[in-house]
Amino acid sequence: MLYTKKMKTFFTILLSIFLTYLISVPSPVIAWGEEGHETVGQIAQNFLQPDIARKVANLFQDKSFGGKLPLATLWADDVKKKKGSPFAFWSAPLHFIDTLDDPGKSCSVNMERDCPDARCIVGAIANYTTQLDCTNGYDKFTRDFALRFLAHFIGDITQPLHVSGREKGGNGETVTFDGRRGNLHSIWDTQMVEKRLRDFGSDIVQYSNFLTKEIQSGKYASEKDSWVSCISSPKAATLCPLTWAIDTNAINCPFVWSVDKKPGVDLGGDYYQAAVPIIDKQIAKGGYRLGVLLNSILSKNC
Repeated sequence: MLYTKKMKTFFTILLSIFLTYLISVPSPVIAWGEEGHETVGQIAQNFLQPDIARKVANLFQDKSFGGKLPLATLWADDVKKKKGSPFAFWSAPLHFIDTLDDPGKSCSVNMERDCPDARCIVGAIANYTTQLDCTNGYDKFTRDFALRFLAHFIGDITQPLHVSGREKGGNGETVTFDGRRGNLHSIWDTQMVEKRLRDFGSDIVQYSNFLTKEIQSGKYASEKDSWVSCISSPKAATLCPLTWAIDTNAINCPFVWSVDKKPGVDLGGDYYQAAVPIIDKQIAKGGYRLGVLLNSILSKNC
């Protein structure tokens, strides 16, 4: 099991100790990957049922979120690296899973090998899904922070290099994008998303609405149910994050690590053009999964 009573006690005590500090944490600053996360949050917001949207707004104690998901998706990155944050010393490893990616041979996810202690994004989503569910007895403050983490991690788990152990998730892979040197992870997190957003006037709402329509009645309509099929399972808390991690990791061998074939080539050209459909689909998956999961969990009356 990924979740234990001991973990429940640990997280509840931790949140109680630092509650006063956490509520005083200022609004998130601009961070790498914020555009992608806000888009995921906006898509999810678009799919929330009206009563669930009200429950989300009521759970958030940080008023800077405006009672909605987009800005809340940035919180986990902010506290991860904020000096003095009680989350900094342990939450960073929860944003990814170091899988064994060996292009040309295989890319795969194996919990016993890659995350035996459940301290990775798969285990984190499982734990916070459990904590958000009001039938499990957690207080409102614990559920608030569980919601904040889920809003971020369900976006992270759709980014291929958050489900890759090679070169520290691409952070150690130096590449060029549109004439600028950087690392492969940041290219996927930020530069390619920013470039894609320029097709929508750099407007996150326009991009989110475009992807929402593609999910509702466009090119993703026929497959969207498969993206969230695990949510209906009694074991959704543990089944979904592992299923989603495997789905994302499958992109790494055939595409993400194709940079090996043409070392030194500027990724702002053909590589970017081929990545756009993947970026669109992965962000759409994250937003739709988050929205449907919240509709499912928060529909319970406790």
